[in-house]
Amino acid sequence: MITRPRVLEALGTVYDPELDEPITTLGFVGSVAVDGGSVAVRLRLPTPQCAPNFAFLMAADASRALWRLEGVTSVDVVLEDHYTGAEINATVNAGGSFSDAFPGETRGELDALRALFQRKALLARQSRLLSEVPRRLGDLHGPEADRCRELRRALGIDASDEAAPFVTGDGVPVDATDVRFRRMASMTALSLETNGHLCRDLLRVRYGEEAAA
Repeated sequence: MITRPRVLEALGTVYDPELDEPITTLGFVGSVAVDGGSVAVRLRLPTPQCAPNFAFLMAADASRALWRLEGVTSVDVVLEDHYTGAEINATVNAGGSFSDAFPGETRGELDALRALFQRKALLARQSRLLSEVPRRLGDLHGPEADRCRELRRALGIDASDEAAPFVTGDGVPVDATDVRFRRMASMTALSLETNGHLCRDLLRVRYGEEAAA
């Protein structure tokens, strides 16, 4: 049986590609409606000018996450108040690609963009684990470590328990005491956190509250 909590749980696996935070915690899920096996979700972003590639990634990822729910018979994802919303909504709900919505763009460009931000997210997540002294990846535990493993798998980087605990964005093992690595990881984390606060503030100003899912 499809329920609202199950839908929100599925949407919680969808991350803003730039901020590496779930769209549910960012307040990007405006509403959820469930009718039997039919699910309708409305997404909203901090500004109507958010980059179309970011917006498409989130809408398409949300649609795929919902279709993976057992019992779903139809999915309707609507991106509200965005200047390319009509193109994105029509394409995502038809199962199309980014290039279908925006002719001239390529899927490869979108995949490269996603990988770029996943590498940044991996650096940022690792910065919060640098106080630990693990011998291997399996020695790291908790939400940050779990997310690091997810990002490593997505990037094709070894995420087994015996793998190096810390790596560069390209997957090269690095020592936790490496000053350059620590500085880069900390700066990347600060950038993501600052942008996250900015997005929440813009969303609050635009809609009057942070989340109304």
